[in-house]
Amino acid sequence: MHSVLAQTLPLVALAFLASAIFSLGLDLTPRQIIEPLRDKRLLAFSLVANFVLVPLIALVLVRLVPMDRALAIGILVYAIAAGTEGGPKFVELARGNAGFAIGLLAVLLSISIALVPAVLSLAVPDAHIDRGALLVKLLAAVGVPLVVGLFLRSRFAPLADRLSAVMHRVSLALLGVFFLQAVYVNFDTMLALQSRALMTGLLFFALAFATGYLLGGPKRENRRALALMTFIRNAPISMTTASQVFTHDPGVLVMVAVMSALSVVLGVLATVGFRRLGA
Repeated sequence: MHSVLAQTLPLVALAFLASAIFSLGLDLTPRQIIEPLRDKRLLAFSLVANFVLVPLIALVLVRLVPMDRALAIGILVYAIAAGTEGGPKFVELARGNAGFAIGLLAVLLSISIALVPAVLSLAVPDAHIDRGALLVKLLAAVGVPLVVGLFLRSRFAPLADRLSAVMHRVSLALLGVFFLQAVYVNFDTMLALQSRALMTGLLFFALAFATGYLLGGPKRENRRALALMTFIRNAPISMTTASQVFTHDPGVLVMVAVMSALSVVLGVLATVGFRRLGA
């Protein structure tokens, strides 16, 4: 039973990723994506924060703090994957610029698909990473579902509305299955999680949040949007990458799963804090 669940874990991760991205595409229109991105300066700072500064923060932290190699790689894998599909909802609840968050999400996802395999090879040079195979899997699980979802939204809006409600439930169900399966397969590794790795993860979130907030420009709603979109990374992509590439090193997936869970908790706390501060 254990071996079967371990072998099917990467397939469940891919199914979860594809369903989450497909449901996202069903909710978006091209205008929602393009219109908020007219501020070129804010867009440039957002890309620098997400694809340069945040991965560098993670790399410096795991080099400075002694921890198990697999856990360090897990933090790096999580940091590299930018563009959380739940980010715009957090931004909306935090009274930030939700329109910009939606447009930024589409850009981050598009770039992440291509960059994750290349950056991972640079960040973990001694790991055997088949960049071509990983890129194909990410394109299949992210690019195709997103494009199909956007097409259905633009041409068949009523059908997209009905499918969206169903696919959100499907993706949540697959997320639950994936987490339970990952916990069962890697339970002993999770119990042995080093406190240093956990503290490093929390420090990463604090620094990533500050980076996004400081680069968000003079408008408060943009600072809130970029802070949330920067410190919460893409859990489906990072978990899928960990399960596909580091199949013989379960600690990587464990750390990514822990970081993903922490990001939800911290995202809720940040949203509540922003709402209390008011618009």
